[in-house]
Amino acid sequence: MKKLFVSAILGLAIVISCEKKQEESVHQEKTATEQSAADEHATENKEKSDDHDDHVKLELNNGAKWAANAEMKPFISEMETQLNAYQPENSDYKMLAAHLSATNDNLVKSCTMTGRPHEMLHAWLAPHMKEIEKLKKAENREEANHIVGELKESMEGYHQYFN
Repeated sequence: MKKLFVSAILGLAIVISCEKKQEESVHQEKTATEQSAADEHATENKEKSDDHDDHVKLELNNGAKWAANAEMKPFISEMETQLNAYQPENSDYKMLAAHLSATNDNLVKSCTMTGRPHEMLHAWLAPHMKEIEKLKKAENREEANHIVGELKESMEGYHQYFN
């Protein structure tokens, strides 16, 4: 009887141990899959926003403005509205930076442009994005107001080169 009892406990311990190892394996596999998907998404967004040559000089299309895709235009307008609503004396520049960043993320996601127009868009967009990042890191209102001025000039540049 004693042998049967010891054998049963030993068998139970082995089964429980195997189940625990299987659960850990499933958990690790799930975590790895989730991490891989998150990395792929982050890489895709970074590639979309960094998909340009930093040395491309912004220029007109043989004297004419470049056509921007229609899906992007609402986000351009939204950024302008956000910037124009900003009051240098009392607006929350950190909140403005967060809103501009979110709108810019949507702008990048909506970009379906290709070829030379895409290169030109990114020649404008890369410095614009850097200004948004600077605004996020602004330490005081004076610095923020200067950066907001730069962003407004950037939006004017957009209209100079795109329709």
